[in-house]
Amino acid sequence: MDSRGLFDLALVVVAGLLAYTETFGFANPRTTLQEIITAIAGLDIRVFLVLGGIFGICFVAYLTMYLPQKDARTIQR
Repeated sequence: MDSRGLFDLALVVVAGLLAYTETFGFANPRTTLQEIITAIAGLDIRVFLVLGGIFGICFVAYLTMYLPQKDARTIQR
């Protein structure tokens, strides 16, 4: 992993920690995790279907639009 990748990973971790502490504070992590699991389990099945559909569309777009361009750039070098 190059230095840019490590820097990006560190930024994601710091942003995640800041978002977590801003949302939940410094509460007990087990209680907070149980609240999150309860909230996710309480969602309707349609929410999961919509999110799965959005993820599927983004994944297919990634496969059909980004990867061929990346491969074409690699071959030209």
